[in-house]
Amino acid sequence: MRTTRFLDRRARSLLIATVVGLSVTVACSSVSSYAATVDGTRIDTGTLEGELRDLGSNDKYLKLVESQIQTPVRTNGVFDASFTSTVLSREIIYDLVEKDLARRKIVVGPDDLAASRTVAIDRIGGEEVFNAFPKSYQDTLVKRTAQVTALSFALMGPGTPEEQSKAFYDANADSFAQACVRHILVPAQDQADQIKGRLDGGEDFATVAQTTSTDTGSASRGGELGCYGNQNQLVPEFSQAMFSQPVGVVAAPVQTQFGYHLIRVDSRDVPPYDQVAAQAREQAAAAAQEKLIVWADETVNKAKIDVNPKYGTFEKAGAQSRVVPPEAPASATTAPAPGAEGGQEPPPASAPPG
Repeated sequence: MRTTRFLDRRARSLLIATVVGLSVTVACSSVSSYAATVDGTRIDTGTLEGELRDLGSNDKYLKLVESQIQTPVRTNGVFDASFTSTVLSREIIYDLVEKDLARRKIVVGPDDLAASRTVAIDRIGGEEVFNAFPKSYQDTLVKRTAQVTALSFALMGPGTPEEQSKAFYDANADSFAQACVRHILVPAQDQADQIKGRLDGGEDFATVAQTTSTDTGSASRGGELGCYGNQNQLVPEFSQAMFSQPVGVVAAPVQTQFGYHLIRVDSRDVPPYDQVAAQAREQAAAAAQEKLIVWADETVNKAKIDVNPKYGTFEKAGAQSRVVPPEAPASATTAPAPGAEGGQEPPPASAPPG
């Protein structure tokens, strides 16, 4: 049994109620025609079509989306109106994000982009999915992630992102703790109890792990699993024990879906800020989610938004504001370039609720 089986397999929804950073529209009409206007700023159909081509060129991405929504995102190369409206909704919200950043005189720089790259990759589905996009679209995802992060920090109050991240770290130090752990896995409790007796009697943990643990991946390393933070993907029972039982002590067996674990925490401490600065930045920005929801509500309600009728109408509903597709897709919206995608919303790359 491989160590990776201890990861919690519960699928994380990719269709979060956030805006992804896509400029999209679906049509075969002239590039000069509009998909929407936002406070006088025009979103052209050509921009939307270009993004759909980028999305549709990534088969890994399309399969990922379809596995989550359990329905095709396109038929015979044509994207459905629902997907198109979702992407256009995001484009509208991102336009509002850019306007707000400009009003606040906030410029997203190289450091912001570098700090946002990992988040963008995670939100879109991982390295393999991200790397399958054209380079220009990868840059778009990273840029929009950075823009939303910059807005998040601005909504949190005064101070630079670095200052706010450090303040968040200082106030939530325990959430950055890391534990280095070993374990022995056996299928039955009586076996676990017998092995614990041997360990309590002084036998070496690593030696016993090598000869008794059914997790062959870690057994060869004396039961060593590595070091993990609080935001790990281990099954909950194991993670809880790892951050609660005393260091250096083999506690009572812990039962999970994989069997019975004898766990020994070798160390548990809080790394210095410079070692977890990127994590602190991400968590601090995430803490502003409620502020982003309020921002979306207020900003959308104030904005003058017009959507080309062939894509639907814009419904103002606070943080759930969106383009509602027409009841019957217009023929002009059914011929994106080969490989384009439509239908449903892509996994978010960090964005405000919309």
